[in-house]
Amino acid sequence: KKRGTWHSSIDDDTILLSHNDIVKTISILPKDTFITLHGYLRLIPQDGISDNMYNVHPGDIVKYPELKGIHPQAKAIELNLPSTGVVIHKVIPEVDSGEIISSAEYTINNNETEHSLINNLRDLSIDLWCEFLRGKV
Repeated sequence: KKRGTWHSSIDDDTILLSHNDIVKTISILPKDTFITLHGYLRLIPQDGISDNMYNVHPGDIVKYPELKGIHPQAKAIELNLPSTGVVIHKVIPEVDSGEIISSAEYTINNNETEHSLINNLRDLSIDLWCEFLRGKV
């Protein structure tokens, strides 16, 4: 398939890399390169992690550590939590365990579905990233 048919933001000039190629690329970048991970769902090995590498996680892992890892939105619904949120944290080899840099809380509505929660947290994470990046630039 043409890349543009996979997702509207991917065009035929976009280079798609495997996890191994991404890790190799990260390892040759200067250590002060600012790197962000968005829905990557893979672990970066210790030698590929820099001090300037951040991840956004769509689950309030400060309040609810059980939301670490994959499918935090589904976990929040299944656990019938009153709230969740998004967290920006430093990347370390352990899943969603790095220093918390910024967070935002979200109150889960009574009629919330996993799909609506995914969308609402995505919107909240964009706002949080913009706020974070304004402070970095």
